[in-house]
Amino acid sequence: MTRRAFVAIAVAAVVGRPAAQAPAADWRAVVEGIERGTLADDGDAIRQGRTELLRLLAAGGAPADAAMIRYGIAYAGWRLSTNPMIPRAEQDGLLHDAEAHLTAALKADATFAEAHVLLSNVYGMMIAHSPMKGMFLGARASGAVDKALALEPGNPRALVCKGVSKFNTPAMFGGSDKEAERLLRQAVERLAAEPADKPFPNWGRFDVHAWLGQVLARRGDKAGAMAEYTAALAVAPKSGWVKYVLIPALDRK
Repeated sequence: MTRRAFVAIAVAAVVGRPAAQAPAADWRAVVEGIERGTLADDGDAIRQGRTELLRLLAAGGAPADAAMIRYGIAYAGWRLSTNPMIPRAEQDGLLHDAEAHLTAALKADATFAEAHVLLSNVYGMMIAHSPMKGMFLGARASGAVDKALALEPGNPRALVCKGVSKFNTPAMFGGSDKEAERLLRQAVERLAAEPADKPFPNWGRFDVHAWLGQVLARRGDKAGAMAEYTAALAVAPKSGWVKYVLIPALDRK
C-alpha cells in the first residue's frame, strides 16, 4: 500500500467516525493532565483540560463516561476557584458551574461517592468566598460529605474534606481541631494504602499534608507543621500556596 493510500484510508476512518464514538480513554487522559497541572500549579493546563472535557461532554458518549467527564469539569473548576490570579467573579462562576455538573452526575447516579465529596468541597469554597453563605450552604456541605462516607466508609478524599470542614468550622458550630487532626491522619493512612496509579479520582495526597500542617500550626507545633508542608511539597513541588503563604506564616506565629 502506498503512503498516499494509507493516509487516505486513515483520514476517511477519522472523518467517518461519529463524535460519540470517541474512545473512552480520551477523558481519562484529560483528567490526568488536569491533575498534573494541579500539582504543578499550572492554571493554564487546568483550564485547557476543562475546555477539552467540555468538548468531550458536548460530543456525547456513554452515560458512565458523561458522569466522569462532568466530575472532571467540576474538579478543574474547583481547583481554578482557588487560583488568586483568577478574578473572584470568574471563580464564583466556576464554582456554580461545578455545582451544576456534579448535581447532574448525581442525578444520574446517586451512589457516586466521589461526586458527593467534590460537591461538599465546592460548597466549602463557596462559603470561603462568602462566609454568610455558610448559614445555608454549611448543611449542604456536611450532608454531601456524610453521604459520601456512608457510601464509602474510609474514602480518603471524604476524610480530607471532613477534616478540613472541622478545621474551618468555629467550635460553637461543631468545629474541632482535635477532630480535624484525627480525620486528616486517618486520610494519610488511607491514601498511603491506595495505589498511586489508582484511576482518577485519586487526588488528595497534597491536600491532606497541606491541611494537616495548618492544624498543627494553629496549635503551635511549628516543627510538625513544617514536616507536613515538606511532605506536601514532595507531592507538588511548585505549590505557591505552600511555599509563599503557609510556610512564611509559620515565622509569624
